[in-house]
Order: sequence, then C-alpha cells, then structure tokens
Amino acid sequence: MSDLTIYEAPHAADPTGGRIVAWAASLKAAHQIGAALCNTSFVPATFKGKPEEAAAAILFGDEIGLTPTQSLQSVYVISGKPALYARAMVAIVLAAGHEVETVDKTDAKVSVRGRRRGSENWTVETWTTARAQKAGYTNNKKYATDPTAMLYARAASDLCRQIAPDALAGIGYTVEELEIAEPTKVAITRTDKPAPTKVSRKAPEPVEPTFDEPVVDVTDAEDITDAEVVEDAEPMITDAQLRKMGAAMGDVGIKDRAARLSYVSGVVGHDVGSSKDLTKHEASVVIDALEELATLVEPTLDGE
Repeated sequence: MSDLTIYEAPHAADPTGGRIVAWAASLKAAHQIGAALCNTSFVPATFKGKPEEAAAAILFGDEIGLTPTQSLQSVYVISGKPALYARAMVAIVLAAGHEVETVDKTDAKVSVRGRRRGSENWTVETWTTARAQKAGYTNNKKYATDPTAMLYARAASDLCRQIAPDALAGIGYTVEELEIAEPTKVAITRTDKPAPTKVSRKAPEPVEPTFDEPVVDVTDAEDITDAEVVEDAEPMITDAQLRKMGAAMGDVGIKDRAARLSYVSGVVGHDVGSSKDLTKHEASVVIDALEELATLVEPTLDGE
C-alpha cells in the first residue's frame, strides 16, 4: 500500500500584516521599558520624562541589534533625525562579522580600513584636518580639544556605512554630523503656547533676545507705555537661562541661530520659532541636554 499524502489548503494571507502586528507589540514593550527608565539618572537628559521618545529609540535600536539600555545611550535624535555615535556603528558592524581596522592615526590624519565578511577586498577611508575644514566640521569645539578622535569618528562612520549599510539599517547620519549640520531655514509658528490668563499692566513690546545677544530689560516702571504685557499660565524662560543656554550652545559649536532653534525644537518636542517661546521647564531641559552633549567625547577604537 502506498503512503497517502494529506492535502492541506494554503493559509489565507494575513490581512493585518504579520510584521505590523509584531511591530506594534514591540512598540508597546519598548514603551514599558522607556517609561521605567526615562526618569532615572541612567538615561541622557534628552530622554528624561519622555517615555515616547525613549520607546522610539529603543525600537530603532532593536532593529539594528542594540539592547534597550544600549539604545538609550547610543541613539541620538536631532531635528527628528536618528543618529549613532561612530563607536556604536563600529560595534554593530564588528558584531555582524565584518572587519574594521585603524591604519593611521594622528592629530592631522586618520585612516581606517574595513571589509565585508567573506570578502577579500579592503575599503580605506581617510579624513584629514584639511578635509574636515573644507567640510565645515572644525566648527565643532571637539576638533580643537581632540582632533584625532573626531577625525576617527568621521573616517570610521563613513567606512561602516560603505561596507555594511545593511547592518546599520541604512542609517545616514552620525551624531557628530548632526551636531554641526546647518538645517534648512523654514518659517516656524508655534501653536501650543498657553493662552494668557490676565492682563496685568501696559509696557513696550519686549525686545526679542537672541542666543548671541545680551538680554535687554524693558520692564522698568518708567518704560511702561501702551503695549500690553500678559502673564502666561506657565512660567517662561528667564534671562539667566537665556544667557546660560547661549553659552552652552557655543560650547558645543552650534552657532547659527537657525541651527540653534532647530536643535531646541528637537529637544523640547515641538517647533520653536523664538527663544521667548520656551517655558522655564523647557529651558532647563535644553540646558541639561547641552551640558550632557558637551561631556560626550568620541573615543578612538583602540582606547587611546
């Protein structure tokens, strides 16, 4: 007697999309982890009190092989663009079985080579001080304090994106690039500013301070005229915070006003068209983020 083959009808296609359902479940789990960690001292200031931002970073990191804690330490978002530090890119590429080696490393020149797993062809990427100056990257304060590390960051990240874009999920930016890139200038209007609660007195229209200019006090009694001054429901940014924020921006090499406003918008989670739109709390979050950013110095591959 011959064996009988049992016919099985083909399964109907999943109309919901299996991957989308799994992704939604992963997002829920990432949010639980983010909510548990985002108020701790373990996470950078940019994720503090922001479980949704933390969840997005965790989910993005998971797609490229990072654990939740690694994601919160390695993934950085500027103006809505996710980025990785060069050291994280190298770690991911090495973990995928590819090779990355430092060939030459001085304050004036860094060369890094690499090749895909199973390939005999090496790719070499070299960054020099002259190349960095031409690209405008020497505006970053770190180039003055540790040029070797910064040249390595550019050479290593460029190499990793060339030999293993699949391992990096095609990520197009490093943190070093986004820190000093000048975004396109666009008209920004804030729509969520709290409505005024009362009219207290009349005064001249306040002079709008910029991050680079001294703050002018126009609220003295003798200057009161016909313009209306209102109190917002939430305390707004103080003069001291404006000065501290401007100094911190300079410390990390963000000098252009449009770039500064773009950076602030990314940190507070909404469009900011003017420094006076920030609340006192938001200003504190931005200052904390800038101070955190100023302490991050890119290490070289061999720990030198």
